[in-house]
Amino acid sequence: MLNFKYNNLLGYLLLITSLCFYSSYSFSKGKIYGKSKTLSKEYIKYENCRLRHTLINMKDGQKDGYKCIYKRQGKGKDITVFQPSNICQKSFKCKTEVQ
Repeated sequence: MLNFKYNNLLGYLLLITSLCFYSSYSFSKGKIYGKSKTLSKEYIKYENCRLRHTLINMKDGQKDGYKCIYKRQGKGKDITVFQPSNICQKSFKCKTEVQ
């Protein structure tokens, strides 16, 4: 009876030890072979541009549509959008200006 318990306990210890060594590969550090596509990619940053005011665009003394002038959320020059109607959207995402 004592020998059966000893063999059973030894079997459990052997099983637990082998599972610990076998699972160590799943906890290893991930490796990238070759050139990574996400690390080398240039990301374009965007910021909010909000409507400052709408002006009438004059060309050769006649009205030629409207100018929607937007102010950047960060520092940089204002953005001007030309369009035929006087209805401008309130804001949009514009590319961040490199300074």
